[in-house]
Amino acid sequence: MQVVLEALHQGDYDTAFEVLIRTLALAQGEKAAEVALLLAEAYSLYGEGGVEGAHRALEEGLASLPTLEAHPRYRSILGELRALEGASEDEVRQILPKTNDPQALYHQAQALMYLGLPEEALEILNRPLPLPAFLSWRAHTLRGKAHERLGQASEAATAYREAAQMALGMERYWNLIDAAAMYVEAGMGQEALEALREAQPSIPELEDPEDAATRHYLEARGQLLLGNPSLALEAIQQALEKEREGAEPAHGTPLVHGQALMQLGQTQEAIEAFKEAVRRAENSDKSHALHELAVAYLEAGKLAEAEATLREVLRDPEYSYLGEAYGDLAETLYRLGQYEEAEKAAQEAIRQGSLSAGHLILGNLAYDLLHLEEALAHYSIAVQEAPEGSRDWVTAQEMVVDTLAQLGFRHPDEIISRSEAVLPYLHPSDEWHQTLSHYAQRARGLMGGNRTLN
Repeated sequence: MQVVLEALHQGDYDTAFEVLIRTLALAQGEKAAEVALLLAEAYSLYGEGGVEGAHRALEEGLASLPTLEAHPRYRSILGELRALEGASEDEVRQILPKTNDPQALYHQAQALMYLGLPEEALEILNRPLPLPAFLSWRAHTLRGKAHERLGQASEAATAYREAAQMALGMERYWNLIDAAAMYVEAGMGQEALEALREAQPSIPELEDPEDAATRHYLEARGQLLLGNPSLALEAIQQALEKEREGAEPAHGTPLVHGQALMQLGQTQEAIEAFKEAVRRAENSDKSHALHELAVAYLEAGKLAEAEATLREVLRDPEYSYLGEAYGDLAETLYRLGQYEEAEKAAQEAIRQGSLSAGHLILGNLAYDLLHLEEALAHYSIAVQEAPEGSRDWVTAQEMVVDTLAQLGFRHPDEIISRSEAVLPYLHPSDEWHQTLSHYAQRARGLMGGNRTLN
């Protein structure tokens, strides 16, 4: 059966099935049973499309050797098939045997995945399983799917990349694409681009437009994560071109197009891209696209459009970023001069977990009323809660320094340290760069001039 195992690993399924079916027709007894098990395994690789063939192979094996019914691999493959057909967890568990047989355990892990039990599948897949090559890389792929289902993107990416190291041809390519997708979800842009580069030699001469569009889309997202919007724009434009050539239009393509344009300061063009993303998206994806559109409206100063769009987002109770949406609504209402409504939205943002955005607006409201101590407390929380370098973090740092200055340059050492922290994130022509530099200079004077800016 070595020729069959090699054919299955090489992806030459026609040869594998031809040899297996011919051999099964001639074999008897234990030999026929072993061939039937391998044939059932081969069919199982096709998922739902292979169920009928796998059942037929198991039946032929059982007819050749009635005791095959007790074989761990027979029962594990049968359990996988029944799980795929929608059998209950209890029924499948009654079929699956206790065993240390590596191939049987692989099929049990697959059955557990079909049952929606990725944690239990990982208990099997995290063990060292000496499997034939055609199953060995698939075990890593299955481990990646289990981690992905559990929301463990980084672990999923590692598993897919390990699968790619063992897989050949297009199977290697697809595993590297999956790895890149998970690296992107984990915020690991450099690793995503490395996986895409590894996939390059496996790209077929006539690459399917769908695959090409996905690859360019992931490259664009990776470049955005690395702060390279121009390179991201080039990549996403290639993805859009592949969609024009026949790839299925996806909402994520114009969404990333808009994100790249936003980072390049091309707000009006970004608005049009986000509108297209909204047209393409459904359900929670539509809410995400609407949120991106609302932020672009806010950035462009189109406050009425931003408010209307954000209120549409907030009508989706299942949206994952309600806190951020309430924070953006609070900013929009604040800029519209609707202060009471802005305060309510900011408080709701905090309740929904978006502390930096909510406290930033509450700080602004207190600052405007000259309630400087209260403003300082809100701004300080915003700094603590926002990721360093983010828009909220920069703004909150600026306002902490400004508020301390308004309070008579209280804590000049803090004014200096916060100014030093935020200045690298500001362009020298930015008005705040000049303001903070001035504040820091005066604070140094109050401390006797014994500190200098970096």
